[in-house]
Amino acid sequence: MTTPVNRRRVLIVIPAYNEEARLEVPLRSYLAFARARADLDVRFLVVLNGCRDGTAAVVERLAHEAAELSWMEYAEPIGKGGALLAGFRHHAGEEWIGFADADGATPAASLFSLLDAPTADVMVGRRAMAERPLGRRVTSLGFNLTVRLLLGLRTRDTQCGAKFFRASLMPAILAQADTCDMAVDVDLLLAARSVGAVIGERPVAWADQPGSKVRIFRTSSLMFLSVWRLLCLRRLPPMLGRALMGVTEWTYARIAGCPRKLPPGLPNRFDLR
Repeated sequence: MTTPVNRRRVLIVIPAYNEEARLEVPLRSYLAFARARADLDVRFLVVLNGCRDGTAAVVERLAHEAAELSWMEYAEPIGKGGALLAGFRHHAGEEWIGFADADGATPAASLFSLLDAPTADVMVGRRAMAERPLGRRVTSLGFNLTVRLLLGLRTRDTQCGAKFFRASLMPAILAQADTCDMAVDVDLLLAARSVGAVIGERPVAWADQPGSKVRIFRTSSLMFLSVWRLLCLRRLPPMLGRALMGVTEWTYARIAGCPRKLPPGLPNRFDLR
């Protein structure tokens, strides 16, 4: 079979934290679906984020079967955001860079549908609200309202774990984004908007998966504080931003049990020491 000359190269980063029980089935599904797409040349990169279980063994076993799968490992947890930002730095000539959740909540067909005739520089999956558990719906609506009010970001579903970015934009995005926790999606979209990217949304299928690492109150509180930090960094005058950042980061450390993590190799632009 002749390979199409216009085959688009794609990198998909999958952050994984203790996903031994959930990763193999969706990853096999993604690999199989990608191979069936004659118009795409897809490379997968799993970023092992301080795993304490057998996730690494699962990925290593699958990598022996699939040349398009590779992984990188951090001995200590660096957060979902840290894992994504680290993985994005390993793109190598791809046209699109995306990510998916390790639990496979977005099925392969829906994930790759974002690349069917993309209409924007950033393609964001939008989940149907009715598909989500009630607690997630309430916190999601509250979080999206907060993002709209504080940051002016109009994306309807910032937190869907299915997004693709034109690779040509990634260096400029990575020069700004430095959120290591679950609010990394907002940081990436905000950075993309600041460099003039057009952001588009497209409906995707999504199913809640057992074994989630999300703890609604703790995770939501840290995400809100990360959004407030982005407000201080990106939209407020520097002196006011610095003053508010002190309180924000103290509160963050109290809830998280440790100071905020920053991605490896990125400076802290508001050094509070």
